[in-house]
Amino acid sequence: MQKRLFYQNKFTSIAAYKPRYILTIGLIFSVLIATSAYFELQQSRAELIQIHVDEGIALLETIRHSATTSLLSQVEIEDLMVERLFNNARAVREIERYHPLDMQFLQSFAEKNHLYRINIFDNNGKKILSSCIDEKHYEEGKHQPKEYFQSILDGSVEEIEIGLKSARLTEGKRYAVAVKRASRGVIVVNIDAEDMLAFRKRIGLGKLIENITNQPGLEYIVLQDDQGILAATPGVLEMTSLAADAFLQADSVQTRTVHYNNKEVLEVVCPFWIKNIDMGILRVGLHLDELRALERRMVRRAIGISLVIGFVGLILVGIVLINQNYALLHQEHERIKTYTGNILHAMTDVVIGVDKQTVITYVNTAACQLLRVDRDQIVGKLFVEYFPESILQILEKKQTLENSELSLRITPLNQTIFVSISISYVHDDSGEGDDIPVVLLRDLTRQKQLEDQLRRQEKLMAMGELASGVAHEIRNPLNAISMIVQRFQREFEPIEDADEYFSLARTVRSETKRINEIINQFLKFAKPPRLNKTRVPIDELITGCLNVISSQAHAQNVRMTTHIKTDVIVYVDRNQLHQAFLNVLQNSLESLSENDSGKITVSVSQLERDVIIEIDDTGSGISEAHLKRIFDLYFTTKTTGTGFGLPLVHRIITEHCGQIAVQSETGVGTLFSVVLPIKN
Repeated sequence: MQKRLFYQNKFTSIAAYKPRYILTIGLIFSVLIATSAYFELQQSRAELIQIHVDEGIALLETIRHSATTSLLSQVEIEDLMVERLFNNARAVREIERYHPLDMQFLQSFAEKNHLYRINIFDNNGKKILSSCIDEKHYEEGKHQPKEYFQSILDGSVEEIEIGLKSARLTEGKRYAVAVKRASRGVIVVNIDAEDMLAFRKRIGLGKLIENITNQPGLEYIVLQDDQGILAATPGVLEMTSLAADAFLQADSVQTRTVHYNNKEVLEVVCPFWIKNIDMGILRVGLHLDELRALERRMVRRAIGISLVIGFVGLILVGIVLINQNYALLHQEHERIKTYTGNILHAMTDVVIGVDKQTVITYVNTAACQLLRVDRDQIVGKLFVEYFPESILQILEKKQTLENSELSLRITPLNQTIFVSISISYVHDDSGEGDDIPVVLLRDLTRQKQLEDQLRRQEKLMAMGELASGVAHEIRNPLNAISMIVQRFQREFEPIEDADEYFSLARTVRSETKRINEIINQFLKFAKPPRLNKTRVPIDELITGCLNVISSQAHAQNVRMTTHIKTDVIVYVDRNQLHQAFLNVLQNSLESLSENDSGKITVSVSQLERDVIIEIDDTGSGISEAHLKRIFDLYFTTKTTGTGFGLPLVHRIITEHCGQIAVQSETGVGTLFSVVLPIKN
């Protein structure tokens, strides 16, 4: 209001002056306003450029962290795939020690283990057996297989990773490994690499860059080394090389303004390292079209104000225009801040900002999903209320972490998760001195569970196949012993101690019969029957299992409680799943038999596309040392157990593409959780 009165009074005073005075004053005011507008424009331009620079640096850091995590995850998954191929090849080698291989076995083994092909070569590199039926597979193709494993034939190595190669007789890519046979020769196992290559495209650096490039204001993202472009925004085919541009050879973050595709672009460049390996440089281009357009508008308005400044009454219009310009600048500033915030909220990694008092000041959407709280519930709370003190101590010591894997106990959820954690610090522009810590978390719990399940499945398969081979070797002499004992009983009768003689003969026959039953169990586990899947209501399946054990539970004074919240129909093998759930329920009853009391609770619920079955008992529990081995073949803590029950359960659930997990505490009880897909 005071400014408005000032200009009104000024207008009245000038109106009384002579025209030349008014013109002079108008010119002076025009020059002053024009000069002021010019310097203000330069200052605003510099500030806006700096905002773009800060935005580019933050975006570049985000891309670097995401790209590093993506590449490391891809390498780890492919290493697991290679180890699986080697394990299958070693298993074939071990089976060959005890049992001759044939095409039918190789076909069955390849199908069960999702392998594309198994080839057996003699010591001259000639193929003698394959899981492939096509006779053309024995003909010469684009290359000779011997070229890849000559070092094994020479005896210099026993195993070799052949890696990605072109198919010999057809189009496509294969990924193969080779191991030395028990006898002289080589076993080669390969898989169809098309899925692996497609997986690389889905989660690779190129896909990450493509997703981020869709953000407004972003012109290009390029990963480049001395040889050329490694990954880039779609449509970017050529960039200046590192050798030809000294600016690109700096060892820290650099910014500059360049022209790209006839556009003015703010380019931010930084080196890209992964585990001390120089991967090249990352280049991010932010277009300046909106900034330049804003500058042009400001210039036009400043000229217009300068031309009409002689009319004092238009000074107010000029002030309004200047205020509008400031509003536009503020709006642009807020838009840029919102843009960076949207990137953080779109990330799948957890991002948490903490102040100097370890109070949480910022969380993105992924953090809220991980902790299952709203943003308003966590912002302003102490960091230690949600995360362990070990992480708090790192923050207090201002230490950094980069992709460090550890397990965290989330206090509000009362559960432990596996995460990859990185801690970095952002400079505080407020001038208070201390940098602001930023915590990045990636939830690896699901990945760890899948890895454990894969290792357990491969271990059970290898042990079962080995047991099968041993069982076949034992059965023949065992049958001979049984037949000889039967002849002794029928054809010979001792003169003395006849009762003792016949008692010993019966004992031998009984023991051979028991051993034969164990051998049958070995063979049944090693070569399980194929699934006979039908549509089965899950509530009907669980109720049938509970009816079988209800009388035994009543006899032990065990209370049975059920919470079946869904009647969804699943596509499963009814008989095998019935056996699996009965084994788990029987284990729960046996854990309660010592107390002759207790409770078993069975819950069934649906979560999206899965059905979850939980069997919870209040029995004696399982010790931590035994909990890690309960699914191992032949492992048992019972005096009369065989170690087949829970491994059989694990195999059945896994063959149904399901998962099984166990939580137990000694003296409290045990919880078995089974997750089955609803559709095939």
